This record gives sequence, structure tokens and C-alpha cells, in this order.
Amino acid sequence: MNRLEKWIYNRIRYNPSLKKRIVNIYQRLLAPFTNTNIISEFPIKTREGYFFGFHDKTPWSPDNSMLLAHKFVHPMKIPGPNDGMQVGFFGGENYEQFTQVASTKTWNWQMGAMLQWVGNSSRIIFNDFDGEHHIARMINTAGDELRRYPEPIAAVGPKGRYAISLSFNRLRRADPAYGYAMGTEQNLDENIPASAGLTIMNLDTEETHFLFSLKDLYNYHTSSSMKDAYHYFTHPLFSPSGNRFVFFHRWKMPNGQIWTRMFSSDRTGEDIHLFKANGTVTHVAWKDEKTILAYANKKEEGDNYYLFEDRTDHYTIVGEEAFRSDGHPQFSPSGNFFITDTYPNRFRKQHLILYNIIQQERRDIAELYSPIEYNGVVRCDLHPRWDRNGKRICFDSAYTGIRALCTINLEGANVFH
Repeated sequence: MNRLEKWIYNRIRYNPSLKKRIVNIYQRLLAPFTNTNIISEFPIKTREGYFFGFHDKTPWSPDNSMLLAHKFVHPMKIPGPNDGMQVGFFGGENYEQFTQVASTKTWNWQMGAMLQWVGNSSRIIFNDFDGEHHIARMINTAGDELRRYPEPIAAVGPKGRYAISLSFNRLRRADPAYGYAMGTEQNLDENIPASAGLTIMNLDTEETHFLFSLKDLYNYHTSSSMKDAYHYFTHPLFSPSGNRFVFFHRWKMPNGQIWTRMFSSDRTGEDIHLFKANGTVTHVAWKDEKTILAYANKKEEGDNYYLFEDRTDHYTIVGEEAFRSDGHPQFSPSGNFFITDTYPNRFRKQHLILYNIIQQERRDIAELYSPIEYNGVVRCDLHPRWDRNGKRICFDSAYTGIRALCTINLEGANVFH
């Protein structure tokens, strides 16, 4: 955003419907003046008809030989109860050959079916629907079902032993872009239920343990904006060791405004820590066991990427002059870089960005056009992810006019100086 856009944004940011209308009109007026779909010095491998999903996990197998993907049928349709989708992986040279291993009916355009590898193995886990409830299924690369879990998964620990589960029904009610089209639960209409919360599952034994409820967190330093709002949990993410995880407690006001608090906890639901942010936290990435990168708002410094120290009130601003807007970060395996993106600007251009956190340098890897119809629930965020060696990145994009799973090989390029 330029300074004028930032000034306008700060005055309408807490009026969601007005903000959405203004952004939509602004982009529609300027989008016709965009004259190129992509600008990049790097070759991009584009697989139309496929996507992966969120930025908080890697689609590459532990040995880097396979690339997970969802294969869709209708490129612009909001998923309905009967809209299934294939899940599988790309293999071979430059990841060109797709192998279907299963299908699912529980998915969305932002996070797919939570498709991911299980620890340092060739096992795959994803969410599905058994006709009554959301569940999770674990399979091998031949498509054989190994286990079936009674709860859907939202995050899997790095060792593949534990997973966090939450209510995707509440997610659908609060934010349709992240929920599933089917399923229900008894407390779905309650704003602050004591029976809905976060659950941890042992993926080896299938045992589940309820950690804490929305009511529990509501009572943890309650604010006035929470009272008449609809509460839900989202965005859990394990630390590199798997001993702790971070998550969002969100509440949606009657006018549509969403507020967020970021917490961390150990695997037992104890030693809870509330990070100090001004009601706005969007996307996170663990840098190491003690620090978390988050795009957030603090009353004194405003909107920035912040490195928060877990279980303390210490923080530092990252790239204050390099970033003017939100994005979806993920750290490289070395921790010296993170890859992130931007939402479509006035000309519907999205930027793919590499940031050297040691030297505090930003480098734009690509500029990609996002067609105007890819908006709202069916938007196509880039959501960049690293491979296991820190040499390739993959991202979702609709720059060709069709949603696609894209990869860039940075090996040999002068970007890791």
C-alpha cells in the first residue's frame, strides 16, 4: 500500500463491509490497466488445475521427492456438500507426474483438506467426512488407509505423533473461506460454548484429550468487545520441537469485524501465554523454539511483522521499511530467510518476497496478476512454502487465469548471499 492507501485503510479497517466495497471498486477500476500477468527473473513451473493450500506446512515429502496437491473440478465454485476433490502428489523430474491416492469432501480454497505429511515418513493425513462427522484419514502413498481418526486435524506436530483438532463447523459459521460445507454440532449457535474448544490427538494410539474451551479463553482477560461476539479457534501451529503450539482465539462482532488474540500453550493445555497485540494478528511462523514471526498490530508501532519471544513480552519489529502490508510467511530450514507474499494491490498484482532476516534485505522473486474474479471466498492467495532443502519454493496462483500449483527453483541463483 502507498501512503494514501494506508491512510484510507486505517480509517475504514474496522468497518468490514465498507472496506470490502471500496477495495473491490478500486481494483475493478484499475485492473484493466494491468498489461502483464507475470514478472520474474526465475522460471516458474505451473500446474493448472491443482493447488496445495495454506502457508504453515510444506507439501514436499521428507525426502523431497514428492509434492502434495489437491486436484479440483470446478475452479471458481464455492465448495458444496457434494463437491469432492482428489488428493495426491506430484513426482518425477521437476514434479510433473500426478498420482491420485484418495478423495475428500471436506475442503476449502484456503487450506484445502489440511493435506500434509506425517512427521518424517511417507504417510499422508487429510480431513474427510464419514456421513455424519468430520474425521481425519491417514494413508500411504499407494492410497491404502492406515488409520481413521474421530476428529479432523488442524495441525500436526513435526514428529508426526500429535495433532490439534478444532471445530470446522464454527469456522464455517464465522469465516466460510476456512470451513467445510457439511457437518454440524449441538453448540454451533452458541457464541461462547463451554463444550467447544481445542483437542489434541495421539496419532499413534488415536487417543484424544480436550485441552480447553472457548469459554475458558473468554474468561482469560475478557474485553468488552467479546460479550456479544461469536467465538472460535483457528490457525494452530506446533513449534519446531512439537512441545508447544501457537493458536488464535477470534471473535466476530455483529458488524462483521473480527478481533484476534494469539496464545501459546504446551501440549497438555497448560503454561498458556497471551501475546500482547492490539486485537489484530493474522499469520504466523515459528522461527525457532523460542520466537514466532507474526503480522500484527501494536498500539505504539502499528502494523508490522513482529518477532515475538514466547512466554515473555519481548518483541522486535522485522522489516519495518521493507513491508507495508500483511502476508503469509514461512521460514527457510536454516531460519535465515523467510518467504512471504502480498494480497492483490490496486492493479491486482501479488508479490512473492524473499526476506533475509540476518541482513534485513528484501528481494522480490515474482510479481503475479490475480484475475478480479478470484476474490472473497474463492480468492487465490500465494501462500508460499519452502521445500525440505531450502532451495525451492512452491505457491498457488491464478496468474494464467486458472488456479495452479507453481514451483520456483532458486538453487544456483544469487539469492542466498
